[in-house]
Amino acid sequence: MPAVETATLLRAWEIGEPQPQLQRALTLLAAACPERSADEWARAWIGERDARLFALHEELFGGRFETVAACPVCGDRLEAGFTTAELGVADGRVPSDRGRAVRASGYEVEFRPPTSLDLWDTVGRADQRTALLGRCIEAARWDGAEVGVAILPDPVVDAVLEGMREADPLADLQVGLTCGVCGHRWSMTFDIVAYLWSEIDDWAQGLLREVHALASAYGWSERDIFALGASRRRTYLELANSP
Repeated sequence: MPAVETATLLRAWEIGEPQPQLQRALTLLAAACPERSADEWARAWIGERDARLFALHEELFGGRFETVAACPVCGDRLEAGFTTAELGVADGRVPSDRGRAVRASGYEVEFRPPTSLDLWDTVGRADQRTALLGRCIEAARWDGAEVGVAILPDPVVDAVLEGMREADPLADLQVGLTCGVCGHRWSMTFDIVAYLWSEIDDWAQGLLREVHALASAYGWSERDIFALGASRRRTYLELANSP
């Protein structure tokens, strides 16, 4: 992944700031990986999308993550740290063939893992799971005859959902945690979209404060300040704040 220019990333942050989280992911990818448009990224598997977001995080902020979670048993707050390598994340991990099938309880179901577009079109619906399956199941048969998604029994639905997780493991990335107080072990879903956006938001707010300070001290334009690079900006800030 090529380096993202400061102005490009700041513009993506500006566009994404009022957007819902799902849309922010596509805005960031369209800016950082312009070989695809936001619409094209919306049609990529969630795991493929998230692998690129992990790669973007590593480029911008490094490969380490810090998070805080509350133990579901005793309520103690746990600080956890892990790396991209420990999460098993690697760009290109997503399988290239798109079709999948499962057989359960006499049914044969062909499906594909969900995309951002699928999630966007079903979010907030009371029947979200059924609607999502309706988009991702490409064919369902009982004894060779086509059947509707709505009549699939729970064991078949569970088998399809498990097949989706196996086909696209990054779509539901789980982090194992252990409470240091009561010893309880559990898994927590790690949302790279929310995590990366939080760090980009902190970066953008800090950068704008630097621009304001340097523009006030030296009268430089935003473009001139971006051209300095982070190290030179910090040096000039120190000089501007020195007695």
